[in-house]
Amino acid sequence: MRRLTCLLGMLLLVSSAGGQERLRLHGSNTIGEALAPAMVERWLRAEGYDQIQRREIAFEEIELIGRAGSSELVVEIHAHGSSTGFVDVAAGRADIAMSSRPVRASDRALSQAVAGLDRAEQEIVLAMDGLALIVHPSNPLRGLSKGQIRQIFSGQLSDWSQLSADMRGRIRVHARDDRSGTYDSFRAMVLGDADVLEGALRYESTEKLAQAVAADPLAIGFVGLSGVRGVRALEVSDGAQALAPSVENVAVEDYPLSRRLYLYAPEPRSPIADRFLRFAVSDQAQPLVESVGLVSQAIRRYQPRLRQDAPEEYHRLVKQAERLSLNLRFGTGMSVLDGKNVRDLDRLERFMQQPEQRGRSLILLGFSDANETLPIMALRISGDRADFVAQLLVQRGIDPARVRGLGGAAPVASNDNDLGRQRNRRVEVWLGQAAPGVASRITSRTASKAAP
Repeated sequence: MRRLTCLLGMLLLVSSAGGQERLRLHGSNTIGEALAPAMVERWLRAEGYDQIQRREIAFEEIELIGRAGSSELVVEIHAHGSSTGFVDVAAGRADIAMSSRPVRASDRALSQAVAGLDRAEQEIVLAMDGLALIVHPSNPLRGLSKGQIRQIFSGQLSDWSQLSADMRGRIRVHARDDRSGTYDSFRAMVLGDADVLEGALRYESTEKLAQAVAADPLAIGFVGLSGVRGVRALEVSDGAQALAPSVENVAVEDYPLSRRLYLYAPEPRSPIADRFLRFAVSDQAQPLVESVGLVSQAIRRYQPRLRQDAPEEYHRLVKQAERLSLNLRFGTGMSVLDGKNVRDLDRLERFMQQPEQRGRSLILLGFSDANETLPIMALRISGDRADFVAQLLVQRGIDPARVRGLGGAAPVASNDNDLGRQRNRRVEVWLGQAAPGVASRITSRTASKAAP
């Protein structure tokens, strides 16, 4: 009888354990603070869990527990910085790494499990973000160049009077800590080989940093877009016109401090991790990105302020057109799109199927960086890139009305560094009024492909 009782107890324990699943997301505070919890809760409901509980475990550590009948799914979110996500996935302590920077070779060298995280199928772009340079609302300064930002945070500029005739006082610098992907992004895009000055106030939390800047008229700091609360964001320039960290400028990655937010999941991965990743990039989930102050990858139309330094042909081609919120970018001399851009083309296909786009046509404008080749060859390379995108769209049933290469004209960033040159190697996508024959060609092909 005693043996039978023990056996029944073991069976009950196994049965109870078998009803619980677990998913572990570790890494970026930018993602883990608000976006990941909101997305996990929506996903749990989509999975059929009608009872959802949130439990605080420790600082920047929570669990979301979904229950449906005897089934239970626990999603663990630890948001201690992007680097911690890669370390924990490599050690088997996490299933998905949340990161506000691209995976590095040093991350992939942690273990064999994460060696392939730079592959398109393991690197998922979840949302877009921009590093906003924030100051107290009373600060009269309106914008800074990347060079000036570097000088401020490395200590070469120490008083506000060196930047504005309307302000005096020692600059108080606030920065994220070394484990933060936000800091890694800032270091890569701004600091380079310089260090944050000794004595800068450092934070693990975006929210605490923003609160400190909001309370100090002499402060400056940097946060992701979701952290711009109670402060003012400055315009930033990098060898081109200064841009604000607006939704549109970040979405097309023309804003100098734009960045992508990632989910990384090694293969093979569990079915539950795969289901979450598919949900995270779906049209159902992307509106949540906007709700927490980040930039979704949903395509939107907008009317930008046309640049005065752009050539006359550029102005002629986009006259009465609207820009779409995606740019397609390329490596040097290459016609190869990354995983995000491939998914962007899928989004563009769905966008053009919408009734509101009926009778409209696409305009593709290709660009090269100024150092890529001779000016006459730059026109050819930029045209080849636009043609390549047009070919991919034709395969999806969409014929662009106009396709042009404009060489190294109208750079959006400095050509003095690799990151700036990469931003300049792009294809812009505009939406114009098509000629009747072109419009009908787009409509009929798209409609036939969309039919079941």
